[in-house]
Amino acid sequence: MSRFIFLFPFLFCVFSFQLSVIKVTYASSIHAPKCGDAGPDIRYPYQIKGQQQQYGALPGFELLCKDNLTTIHFPSSRDLVVKSISYDTKNIHLLDPKNCIYHVFLSLNLSLTPYHYFYVLKNYTYLNCSTSLPHPFVEVPCLSASSYHVYTVDPALPVPDSCQRVKTVAIPFAYSPYLSDNSLGLRLTWDLREPADKEAESRTRGSHTSRNIVIGSSICVFVMAMLVTISIKVHGATRNRHQKEAQLLQNLTDF
Repeated sequence: MSRFIFLFPFLFCVFSFQLSVIKVTYASSIHAPKCGDAGPDIRYPYQIKGQQQQYGALPGFELLCKDNLTTIHFPSSRDLVVKSISYDTKNIHLLDPKNCIYHVFLSLNLSLTPYHYFYVLKNYTYLNCSTSLPHPFVEVPCLSASSYHVYTVDPALPVPDSCQRVKTVAIPFAYSPYLSDNSLGLRLTWDLREPADKEAESRTRGSHTSRNIVIGSSICVFVMAMLVTISIKVHGATRNRHQKEAQLLQNLTDF
């Protein structure tokens, strides 16, 4: 049991080291502005429109705060809600506030923006039909009404007599009732090389974090080695004492 007591300082060391890493990570993002408590951190290349930043506004990277929601505006489409931003992978996850992402797919034009789709794209044709089509055609509910029915189909399929082609666009996938518009959203990536000062800042932040990790790991390894050494010595001393006590008892018995 006494040997396990030495494990408590080591476990405390590991816990303290992990806590310090969490503090470093938290400190690096505590000053990042955001729209509401649940909104994503907003930092370079993004900025909140109307707020003064250390760097100038970049086209396509201005965000808006509306009712504690982070939104982004595309001229060819309506404003979209920003669910999350991954700065490491340059990935932004967007949601349509009207829960009809296929309307966004139809109207969104990324050719004049720094963005492109995260997914692999395939051409699909939007059909507007005066009557419902049988299976396997699947109607897009958010684009349809009682007097017309909208579908996304393979462009190679012949157009039914009751339908008209609306537009053929490259989108990630055709509509499926198994895909929820609200949770699916769309993901975009951006192409933008960070300026030298931002790259230097990122490298400095990374080097500080790496140095703290190395120092913390070294301390933990040292403490573990010391504890193992002490444990071995204590165990050896205890074993010798037991051997001497057993020998003494044997001598008394022989006497």
